[in-house]
Amino acid sequence: MRFVLRTAGFVISAALAVSSCARSRTNEPATAAPTPVVDRAVSESPPVEAAPHGPTSNLHTAVLVSADIPEYTQIVAEILRRDRGEVTVHTLSGQPANAKRVVGEVGAEKPDRIIAVGLSAAIAARAFGATPMVFCQVFNYQDHALVSATSKGVDLLPPFEPQLRAWRALAPNLHHVGVITGPGHDASLAQMQQAAVSSGVELTARVVRTDLEALHEFREMAPHIDGLWLLPDNRVLSPDVVREVFAYSTEHDKQVATFGQSLLKMGALLSLTADPRDVVDRVLERLDAVDASGRLPGPDMTHLTLLQTQINDDVARRLGLVAFERRASAE
Repeated sequence: MRFVLRTAGFVISAALAVSSCARSRTNEPATAAPTPVVDRAVSESPPVEAAPHGPTSNLHTAVLVSADIPEYTQIVAEILRRDRGEVTVHTLSGQPANAKRVVGEVGAEKPDRIIAVGLSAAIAARAFGATPMVFCQVFNYQDHALVSATSKGVDLLPPFEPQLRAWRALAPNLHHVGVITGPGHDASLAQMQQAAVSSGVELTARVVRTDLEALHEFREMAPHIDGLWLLPDNRVLSPDVVREVFAYSTEHDKQVATFGQSLLKMGALLSLTADPRDVVDRVLERLDAVDASGRLPGPDMTHLTLLQTQINDDVARRLGLVAFERRASAE
């Protein structure tokens, strides 16, 4: 396999290091200064072996990455581990203004297929409409015309039922959960409601259009819920809302389950994220299914199957909770 990392106009031949940078303001919520966190990863399922070489093993793949954050770099590292022919990695470094440079680099390479990791990367990849593309780590894909005959996606979030099951295993006193999101996610909210019913948890959901509405709804529901199930909707989850959520949650001992590891540093109890191996399995499955005309068959989005959990031990201790892997081993 030949691997080339392109960033800021330079070409570096090296192994990809996993970054611990904070999220960029452009596509993800901003984070505050970090507080001590002990992260322990727990997977809901056994390890996934690398997929065998498929019909696309000898093709050139261009990987576009929105930013150097752990959720993205772990996926890129897993792509490279699969040894699927020539792979070039192009990062926007958290700056959408770098899209023009990245598009120029990818256009000069003429790859056989594209993988886009993150929203800015997926938007930039639209410039290559005739090239098969699969995007991942994008929540509001409907707003950006990302789906077409040659472009499909993989869900950002793992299934909701195991998410809530993991949360309740850590916090048996969790009885009422709130969720706030922007419009267009009725299917996700229905799945969350079904997961709540299965787990014996009451779910209060609010759909808003602005960050001010999100803040208002959070203040209204906060006294009545045990925890907030945070979704990655950057349309309504502004830095001000994030700061308010964590300030209130810390002061009033409310639990927050989040979609990103970086938000543990702000005071979330646990992160519920996709397993990078599962994401890459689904991405490669879709690319291996490209037909002779370059079209991707199947649904707009492919669902994930695995869950990766990380716990903020400091918050768990403050809330008087026992880490669920200890609880499970005791049982």
